[in-house]
Amino acid sequence: MRAQGSHVELAYATELPNDQRTAQSLLPMLSVVLKQCDWKPRELDLVCTTIGPGLFTGLRLGITTAKTLAYASGAKLVGVATLATLAAIAANVEGNNGRLWTILDAQRQELFASCFEEGWQGYENGLPAVQILSIEEWLKQLRPGDLVTGPPLEKLSGRLPVGVKAVDPQFWKPQAATLGRLGFAAQRLGQTVDPMQLVPNYCRKSAAEEKVERTTNFE
Repeated sequence: MRAQGSHVELAYATELPNDQRTAQSLLPMLSVVLKQCDWKPRELDLVCTTIGPGLFTGLRLGITTAKTLAYASGAKLVGVATLATLAAIAANVEGNNGRLWTILDAQRQELFASCFEEGWQGYENGLPAVQILSIEEWLKQLRPGDLVTGPPLEKLSGRLPVGVKAVDPQFWKPQAATLGRLGFAAQRLGQTVDPMQLVPNYCRKSAAEEKVERTTNFE
């Protein structure tokens, strides 16, 4: 993103290849982006990253990379929730009428979900409240007039109750450009974080942590 006063424009966008692990492709792709934009790391003013929720390994890798880049370049750092990014995309496509649900796969037949009531207040600050719901629990909470978005709809769109509308499928996935715009707005409000203080928002304990906890309680 390039900033001109209070306005930002997209300089370059790309996606990581699906046939490689994120650990293999993230740093090389970051180098490609900097080269395409003719930027040097020390010229960066702001680094934005998702803080979750999401898969543990991907979040750790992405946030560690963002923290390292911000620290090394001296850029400011902002963390934005992925569910807020999905809401911002939906607002741009649909307007903000009615009630909106944004969802992500939490595995174990569960979803990370954020509910935005009429007017969709809350996504602008990048840190909405997150629930962990079973798929069945989430479906039961939907009501006619609701709008829903998120990658799990690839499997769940056919199970939506009557009167519930899904955002166009091309907008179900998070977009780095939208995350960047939310991050830029947060930075203008002074909502930056020290690279040493930013931590992932997993919203739950890992399977390994839960196993240790069960074992400790049993003993």
